[in-house]
Amino acid sequence: MIKYISIFLFVVLSSCTTSLTIEGFDKDAWINDKDGCLGKRKELINQVITNKETLLGKSQDQIKSLLGQPDMHEIYRRAQRFYIYSLDPGSSCEKYIAGKTAANLTLRFNALGRVHEVVYYE
Repeated sequence: MIKYISIFLFVVLSSCTTSLTIEGFDKDAWINDKDGCLGKRKELINQVITNKETLLGKSQDQIKSLLGQPDMHEIYRRAQRFYIYSLDPGSSCEKYIAGKTAANLTLRFNALGRVHEVVYYE
């Protein structure tokens, strides 16, 4: 009996963590462009926005596997979370321009930890 329960749990848990991909998206270039310093994220943003329906409903872990750790992470009321990815060079970059409003990609997660909204701010 324990053997069957173990198999069942393995199948259920492994089905919950499907890998997230966007065809043709250079995941490594996005992840390695921390704070948007290299300008690669700005080149890749159209692919993300075009496929934003793919991101909706995905878990925080799935998003991190595709886009890496967010540059900023905010916790809001009612257990909502925001992941913010900078597209223009941030304050940690050599090309940073003080006073310029930086473009970013913001993902809002609901209380269940699923993407509820994907917004691109220019």
